[in-house]
Amino acid sequence: MVTKLTKLAAVNIVLSNIGQSPVTRLDNDNPMVNMAGSVIDEVSSSIQSEGWSFNTERDYPFVPDTKKKIAIPDNVIQLDTDPLSNVEVIIRNGYLYDKRAHTYEFDQALDMDVLWLFEFEELPVAFRQYIAVRAANLFAGRSIGSAEAAKFGEREEAQARAAIIEYETSQGDYNMLGTVDNRNYRTYRPSFASIRY
Repeated sequence: MVTKLTKLAAVNIVLSNIGQSPVTRLDNDNPMVNMAGSVIDEVSSSIQSEGWSFNTERDYPFVPDTKKKIAIPDNVIQLDTDPLSNVEVIIRNGYLYDKRAHTYEFDQALDMDVLWLFEFEELPVAFRQYIAVRAANLFAGRSIGSAEAAKFGEREEAQARAAIIEYETSQGDYNMLGTVDNRNYRTYRPSFASIRY
């Protein structure tokens, strides 16, 4: 029976790249297992921060609590409001902060574009495979300084990267203008390039 790639299987891919034996569990006292898991998490976070159709959500509502504060979940990588809105928000101390009004308080909900960070097992299969292969190459370079192992994996990594681009193209519903979610295309406006805040 074929199963989806788990984090344990990904760790074993990373370990096999440097000639280590596979393990049967992640909670292992072997420092190589822990390091392999850390590299997978690092690569996963880096890849997801690029923003893909599976982890990008448009116009997601964030609602203030009874103290008018908006708490931001830990798995938010990035968020942004519409550039034409009257608020400029950032995340500070786990809450939304308006840099223009200099406040943590909001009177109403804000709809924002959000980039989410997901656990390895929640990712699409193509991304799991790419992360495992990329992590294996990084791990080989870092742990044993093997240029040969990293070079050997470059082709496999390029193929895995092509698979996630294919996935993105298929799932993203892009058109010739590069827009998604049936949004109107905004042309480049030179006047915006000279604005400095």
